[in-house]
Amino acid sequence: MPLKTNSTLEKETVTDVKNLPDLALKLVENASEGILITKKNGTIVYANNAFLQMSGYSFEEALGQTPRILQSGKHDREFYRDMWDSLSFYGAWQGEVWNRRKDGNVYPQRMAITKLEDPTHQDEVYYASMVHDLTKVKHNEEELLHRAYHDPLTKLPNRHLFMDRLEQVVNRAGRKRAKFAVMFIDLDNFKHINDSLGHDVGDMLLKEISRRLVHCARDVDTVSRIGGDEFTIILEGVEKEEEIGIVASRVQERLAEPYSLGGNELYVTVSIGIAIYPENGETAVNLLKNADLAMYHVKETGRNNFHYFTESLNRKAINRMELEIQFRKAIRNREMIAHYQPKIDLRSGRMIGMEALARWPESIGKFGGPGEFIPVAEQTGMIVEMDTLIMEKACLFTKEIKRMFSGRAELFKVSVNLSTKNLDSMNILKNLIAIVGDCGLNPRDVELEVTESIIVRNVESAINLLNSLSRHGFSISIDDFGTGYSSLSYLTKFPISVLKIDKSFVDNLGIEPNARAIAKAIVSMAHGINIKAIAEGVENPEQLKFLRGIGCDQMQGYLFSKPLSETGMMELVQTGRMLPR
Repeated sequence: MPLKTNSTLEKETVTDVKNLPDLALKLVENASEGILITKKNGTIVYANNAFLQMSGYSFEEALGQTPRILQSGKHDREFYRDMWDSLSFYGAWQGEVWNRRKDGNVYPQRMAITKLEDPTHQDEVYYASMVHDLTKVKHNEEELLHRAYHDPLTKLPNRHLFMDRLEQVVNRAGRKRAKFAVMFIDLDNFKHINDSLGHDVGDMLLKEISRRLVHCARDVDTVSRIGGDEFTIILEGVEKEEEIGIVASRVQERLAEPYSLGGNELYVTVSIGIAIYPENGETAVNLLKNADLAMYHVKETGRNNFHYFTESLNRKAINRMELEIQFRKAIRNREMIAHYQPKIDLRSGRMIGMEALARWPESIGKFGGPGEFIPVAEQTGMIVEMDTLIMEKACLFTKEIKRMFSGRAELFKVSVNLSTKNLDSMNILKNLIAIVGDCGLNPRDVELEVTESIIVRNVESAINLLNSLSRHGFSISIDDFGTGYSSLSYLTKFPISVLKIDKSFVDNLGIEPNARAIAKAIVSMAHGINIKAIAEGVENPEQLKFLRGIGCDQMQGYLFSKPLSETGMMELVQTGRMLPR
């Protein structure tokens, strides 16, 4: 193939240039961008196919018109004045414009306008506009923005949008010296619905609750889902607390109505905390925090109610935070200890074991008794670490007792409590076996105490776990029997060794016939299925006499001994003291 000479290339180039106007016109006509050309006076002299499709006009309809037929009315005179100033000074302008199609629909465009002058005719001036339809872009932006600021399940504003609106309301109320309220709404026992019926039913319930909350609020109020089963309402323009109370009561009543979802009829109650601006906080963060504190107070005092924030709740929250910090430190430094309350056989009067109880030593700065730090341990999840620590210390101490008093303590057992978090752990069996083995004990030396409300929360899972523990030699005791669901059917399914009669029944044995009847029924039922009954909290001879009379097998309580330190317990075992007849 011969090489091309310079003269050949020059000839081809000249030919290409001659054909360029036709090619350029085809390019303009078929461009994906809209192109519009007007004279200096604004008369439209050309529009390509993309522009005509975009605007909805035919070429004949557009020709001879001015761009005023496209104006949407969304821009003021200053906008167009700035546009023409830029064209006059720079010969170009670009920006976003809202225009109107022939059918009346308004849509966004990105437009770039360039001034064109004919060098041979200075009075001939044209303006070429290149236009891009932003409808899809804007739609996608709005969709992304909506997703960023709305809950995907309920479509309500999420926490980000809620806080933004709350800031705006705070600013408005501050300028006008107006009042408004923040309601923090939390569903009671929603986790139980999710666990028992599945997340699909739980999601349906959340959507229906969202719909009802919106109907309870006014148009000016903001209803949000800020996470999980937590909702908020901003009530603007309130004058009196009574108005807020009316809305809170309406929310309670509306949400308490039955829900028919997935073939189930469900009932829901809610706990509501209320904070009022400016009395309960002058910032969005403080108002939400204080409404949250008020809601938790409702949870702690029985649920299914509403409560206004008070300063005492704030002090309580600060104390609780300090308690949590110190408690975490105590667990990390292994400062928690076990005290031991003896268990006595009522027939022989001899001590047959002990219950290990978590204690926070006063010598290292005790912040509270078990009634204070155990709820903190459960709420923070630190209960697992605490139970493990107490289990280790209790097993080591039991091993020491068995070593020192081998003749009298051969059948001696230590009982330890297992929390809900422990039962939910996948490694609980492996961990318990490891702890007991490392301490030199056998699983038959350890009794595990669980409350009935825990084991009926997820019966199938509890059956499998407790059966596995029993097969490895652990004894299982049901603590606080009669105070939870009291479902008798599970007694035949679980490998239970002992039923523990709750202290609340023992306290009333001398004054309430019903308490005596319940205690007698528990003992009779235990013996009927070949397990033992133990009464806790025995404090006087009358209680002891009654329990012996109904055939109760064991007891523990102040009548024999309060919970003791390791030193005190060792001394008690050494004395061989027995329960008097």
